[in-house]
Order: sequence, then structure tokens, then C-alpha cells
Amino acid sequence: MSQEEILSILREVVTERIAKASPGDAQELSKLRTIVNKDVTPDSPLSALGWDSLQMTWLLVAIEERLDIDTSSVSLFDLYSVGDFLSEIQLLTADKKMKA
Repeated sequence: MSQEEILSILREVVTERIAKASPGDAQELSKLRTIVNKDVTPDSPLSALGWDSLQMTWLLVAIEERLDIDTSSVSLFDLYSVGDFLSEIQLLTADKKMKA
């Protein structure tokens, strides 16, 4: 799976999460969607997106469910850019494919 495909899934997951969120959460998540859908590239720093650890955790869980992978090995503290995140997910999807 390419990084661009994973980025597309990331965008879908954020949009789906907003649709299911409570009104208070929806406002905060809608800021995240705007950022994710705007100028996000693999070089974008995660800190510039304003993601906190809770948002990253639900994002990992949502990606895990969508792609049927185990993201427990992903350390949020080692991810500095969107590209780092995409690379980690790409490795997990490749491992899953090899094991299948």
C-alpha cells in the first residue's frame, strides 16, 4: 500500500470520525479535518497539525480497524512528521501482506 493511499485513508477516517462526533468534539475535529485535507504532505510535521496524543490514539485505532493491522508497536513519541506516520503504517500493512 502506498503512502498516498494511506494518506487518503487517513483523510477518510478523520471525516468519518467528525460525522460521528458529539457537537463539542465535532468542532475540534473539524479543525483537524481542515488541516488534514488542506496542505498535508509527508513532510508536514505532526506538531503543525495540532494533533494531541488522544487524537493520535483514536487515529491509530481507526486506521488499525480500517486496515486490519496491529498498531500497538507504533510509538507516538517517535513520529515527527506525517511521513513518519505513513511509513509506520506502510510497514505494518506490508508485514500483514507477507504473513497472509
